[in-house]
Amino acid sequence: MRTLRALPQPGFALSVKPHVQYGGISYTHFSTAQARTTYVLGEFPWQVRHGESVVAKDYVAPPKILSSESTTSETTWSLGEYVSGAEIWQAFKLPGAAPKPSGVFANQPSPMVQKSKELWRLSGTFLLAALAVLLAGYVFSSDTQVFSESYRYRAGAQEASFVTPVFDLKGRTTNVEVSTKTGLYNNWIYVNYTLINSDSGQAWDFGREVSYYAGRDSDGAWTEGSTGDTVTIPNIPAGRYYLRVEPELAPGTSNMDFTVDVRRDVPRSSWFWLIAFLLLIPPVFTTYRRFSFESQRWRESDYAPSGGGGD
Repeated sequence: MRTLRALPQPGFALSVKPHVQYGGISYTHFSTAQARTTYVLGEFPWQVRHGESVVAKDYVAPPKILSSESTTSETTWSLGEYVSGAEIWQAFKLPGAAPKPSGVFANQPSPMVQKSKELWRLSGTFLLAALAVLLAGYVFSSDTQVFSESYRYRAGAQEASFVTPVFDLKGRTTNVEVSTKTGLYNNWIYVNYTLINSDSGQAWDFGREVSYYAGRDSDGAWTEGSTGDTVTIPNIPAGRYYLRVEPELAPGTSNMDFTVDVRRDVPRSSWFWLIAFLLLIPPVFTTYRRFSFESQRWRESDYAPSGGGGD
């Protein structure tokens, strides 16, 4: 600790905690206590008297702390900085290792502050890179509709399945998006699809269920499901293709109108949101630990929920 030669100035604060400014740093009030001198040993930059009482106030800006001691006649301000046990052990060349700190001291610096800043910066950098790739995908993807046709399926038809006309997938190997659109209401339809290369016979099987229900109960109107469905098949080579379609209606349904759309080279964003979620886990977790550290610090102050700290 060293005595100040200039007085700190009152600082502006949006919180209930008073602030003071010194040396371009804002210090937050931590605690106020009544201190009484019961024993004196060593050197002091002021005259210390046995039995003297002072009002002590601490303001913190970790790792620094401003302290004032006020009597009826004067106020002395001091500036201190947190020193870890390991540094003290090394400075005095003490044997063994310093004991681990218990709790969090008023001006003890949080080890999570710098780490959380670095993680947020790294996550932001990678997120910007991923966003650039996502935008490039939207710019350079052709997103071309290669087939669209509407059908009416009637229950009891002798042959439920049918094949579509052949359509071309041109260019590079890319994804194919198959959409099923219906006019469903409180009903469902299941469609088994097979995408087939007309030249090689290579096939991709997939089934899709579309269902939509709506109604009203004591809580108001509700809906469940959707009248349409979209599925993406990755890495489909260029070539000539057709779809084999086999619909299945809900029991009691006589017929159903539906439309089948096929698009190629469709930009996808699901991978971006997954990467964003994974990238945010480390900085969010570290920030949580940072706030937990600060919560421990302020539990020892005048602003603790239980009213901890000195009066």
